[in-house]
Amino acid sequence: MSDVSPTTVPFRRARKVTLPVVLWAFGIASTVLLIGIWGRAVAVDSTTVADAASVVVDSDVARDRVEGWLADALTAASTAEASQIDEVASSIGSRPEFDAAVDILVRDVVAGLFADPGEDSGVRVEAALAPLLPVVEAEFSDAGLPVEVSLLEAAIDETGVVDLETGDARSVAAVARDARVALTWVVVLAGAALVVLGSLAIGLSEQRYVMVRTLSIRVVLSALSYALIFRVAAWALDPDRGRSPVLGGGAVVLGSNGHVFLIAAGAAAVTATIGGVIAWRRTTRRRSAAAEPKDRTDDDTREFAPV
Repeated sequence: MSDVSPTTVPFRRARKVTLPVVLWAFGIASTVLLIGIWGRAVAVDSTTVADAASVVVDSDVARDRVEGWLADALTAASTAEASQIDEVASSIGSRPEFDAAVDILVRDVVAGLFADPGEDSGVRVEAALAPLLPVVEAEFSDAGLPVEVSLLEAAIDETGVVDLETGDARSVAAVARDARVALTWVVVLAGAALVVLGSLAIGLSEQRYVMVRTLSIRVVLSALSYALIFRVAAWALDPDRGRSPVLGGGAVVLGSNGHVFLIAAGAAAVTATIGGVIAWRRTTRRRSAAAEPKDRTDDDTREFAPV
């Protein structure tokens, strides 16, 4: 009489059909979880977001604006010819003080983008250009050209404050907070799905600890793959760090927080190791038990048997 119950065969067939589907869904859940954890880490990392915004706020654009403001101020403050003023302006643009003014302007623009509604989001142009006054006076003096410092100061003061307030538009900080909340839900739901699907796969498997090792190895490979893919994608977007401001900002984001994938891979590798060790020990015990000789009937019992 067969030891296999009538319900065993249908169950095994159902398991063969169900287990691949569960493993596929587990892979999707692990992907969403890894990307969600990385995305949330980026949203929390204000330094990365600020760096990306600084790249998007192109320094060349800021330089052009500073040059425009300075040219207007020089034209108002000097009676020299336009060509002579252009030469002086070009000389000023090569000075480190000019680069410092551009950096201050970019920094203030980024700070304004991160301002919450109601907070000061203005860019104080005169504060960025004020350190250039001694430089302008020295350059005009070296060129032997006239310049009225008081008129120059008045022209710079007229630039005032550039307000970045955009009405109902939300700041970068507010958008980052919303993204953080949304990604937190993604991580929670994907994590729950991963636990449920992983438990179901383990329950459907004949060797449960082997399945634990298999699932963990899948997570390890996925995490390492994403760490490599994101790094390569960051380089591919802007290999020379100058293709475009938007691509440069995207490269900063993609190249950040890669350690999240490595941490996930490390945790999954530990789980895979534990599962593999337990599975190996159980297999070794079964083999040892199978190799032991079976107990024979007692000799005393055999004495009663007829010869």
